[in-house]
Amino acid sequence: MSFHTFVEHVRDPYFRGELDHTADFANMLDECSAEELGKRAQQHVTNLLAAQRELFSIKMYAALEEYLHNDIFLLLNLIADALHNMPHQLTNSNKEDLKVELLRFYQLKESILRYISEFAENKNVKIIFEGL
Repeated sequence: MSFHTFVEHVRDPYFRGELDHTADFANMLDECSAEELGKRAQQHVTNLLAAQRELFSIKMYAALEEYLHNDIFLLLNLIADALHNMPHQLTNSNKEDLKVELLRFYQLKESILRYISEFAENKNVKIIFEGL
């Protein structure tokens, strides 16, 4: 994966806040209660931390060392950025703000998975992001 391709296809669209409110994700989130939204947000934060823990374990790092370089860390950094407001939204119980944050997360995740499918030399790295 090239850094410039990553910036063009994933990072810049995410940072510009390009949200598609007609996407399936938006419709799914509209049907969720505040409690369901909270559970989803908590699960995504937990999954991110678990993925990072796995990546830093000796076994996982050794298995991915040849491929990774810094690419996977760039992708995880964006995921972490997408989730950084989740704890605040959970404590405030603001359903509409939480829906926006979850929508941004789902669209970013979809963008990352599409990016990996199109540009990654090793498609196995996709497994890490599918679980988030």
